[in-house]
Amino acid sequence: MNQTVKNKTKNKLQIGLWQLNLLMSLLFVTAFNVYFWQELYSIVKPTSPSDLLFILSIFVLLVLMINLVLNLLTSAKTYKITYVVIFTLSAISFYYISQYSIVIDKEMIRNIMETNASEAKDLIGLNLFLYLTILGLLPMVFILKTKMAPIGFLRQLLSKLKVITASLVVMGVVLYISYPSYASLARGNRHLSHLIVPTNFIFASLSYINEQFKSIQLPFDDISKDAIQSHSATSPKKVTIMIIGETARADRFSINGYSKETNPKLKSRHIANFKHTSSCGTSTAISLPCIFSHLERKTYNHKTGKNSANLLDFFKQVGIDVQWRDNNTGCKGICDRTEYVDLSQETDQALCSSGECYDEILLKGLSHQILANTNDQVIILHQKGSHGPAYHLRYPPEFEKFKPTCQSVQLQKCSAAELNNSYDNTILYTDHFINETMNILDALPAEISASLIYISDHGESLGENNLYLHGTPYLIAPEAQTHVPFFYWTPDASNHLVELRTKCLINKQDHPVSHDHIFHSMIGYMDIETPHYDERLDLFSSCKSKEIHKLAAEFNSEKTL
Repeated sequence: MNQTVKNKTKNKLQIGLWQLNLLMSLLFVTAFNVYFWQELYSIVKPTSPSDLLFILSIFVLLVLMINLVLNLLTSAKTYKITYVVIFTLSAISFYYISQYSIVIDKEMIRNIMETNASEAKDLIGLNLFLYLTILGLLPMVFILKTKMAPIGFLRQLLSKLKVITASLVVMGVVLYISYPSYASLARGNRHLSHLIVPTNFIFASLSYINEQFKSIQLPFDDISKDAIQSHSATSPKKVTIMIIGETARADRFSINGYSKETNPKLKSRHIANFKHTSSCGTSTAISLPCIFSHLERKTYNHKTGKNSANLLDFFKQVGIDVQWRDNNTGCKGICDRTEYVDLSQETDQALCSSGECYDEILLKGLSHQILANTNDQVIILHQKGSHGPAYHLRYPPEFEKFKPTCQSVQLQKCSAAELNNSYDNTILYTDHFINETMNILDALPAEISASLIYISDHGESLGENNLYLHGTPYLIAPEAQTHVPFFYWTPDASNHLVELRTKCLINKQDHPVSHDHIFHSMIGYMDIETPHYDERLDLFSSCKSKEIHKLAAEFNSEKTL
């Protein structure tokens, strides 16, 4: 038996930990960072020996940086487990970078942590397992066959210190020699660091964990506690439905000029359509909390936003009944203190037969709920919308108007026409869903003052510049991910003052607006008084005072004529 053990030991490659880490660093830089090198080459466009030397210096810098990280994470006793985790995550990261051209930063880690099983399954293709086998399993087999040369704790610690010191010194020298070039590259191309495997997901995860830890330590700041509602007791009951669209691009709405008829029903509605609206972020995890926060995009941070009262808290504080209806991945903490109804797991045979529910499930029992409640109400409908990559699952078969369509989650395998058709069908179904919601408000008694606001959380890349999906850092995000649809509608066209307010808003629809306007516009619209209200960002403000009286005078003058 001892002989068998000896033979197994002989079959293992004996190697020092520092040697293994250096070898793996070279493997990461060459095999796992193909897309980093492609992006770097397209930016530098080397034409001279000095350009090539600069790229070579980056190669050396990356080897040293990754080697430094690996030395900090590994030990002679735990290196096999550490490498199993690192290679598995690296193979997964490489797959998604190659398939969708994503960058992996703290916000992408947040998206991953806040997704659900339904979303996750859409992102798993057969090719993922091929990447895991080649880039994950093969290196792990090699590592599992290695054996560390015997070394005491102090010698191992000294060896690590030597490697870390040498790496830092050489990195410092390389950066010093080419500092102007590195500074210029870093300032204009911050996304490059998010393409470097495995440091991208390691640093991003640490940053996310640090933020979460600090958020736990912060006390909740209830900035809504002093809010009051100023309208009189005789004012009509207000019912406002806010539809939060998912992954909808403004340029794919035909009411915004898109060549395909994706809004056959909305085009006949009298809406105030704000055509130039910018999102707060490029992912649900950022944009959704930001929409309901009193903070503007430039000052918003997740830590403060999560620990402060949001728009729904203000509604609740003044006695407005609030309900969040969800067919997505939850409210991201926004509705923690208000009523939440998850309809994404319903068993409705007509709307939930494909393992998930179509958005019309959000309207289940809605009319009865509105009529049974005598209080002012704000109801949020959080759509599944146009969430990719499985666009073909987002709409019922009868809405597959644009053909041929993409039936795969591996979007690069589909033609541009197939991909765009599938996505456009999701917008066509959203048009139907919004119209059905309007029909519910249309049918309410005349004494109820009803309104609807639709706004999407972010847009979507559909292969332009080889980018897919969303989540690109805002600084470099294309307009396709930040230009979102946003409009206001009310059914009470028989009331000429309401009609004039809509007309007033229509006069402003070509002005640039953003998610920053939502909090303050809704606070003003629901007649809430609070020090956190900013009239400059209230789209309804001028349409309730001087301008509306001016339009009323014009209306009466036209009526007289």
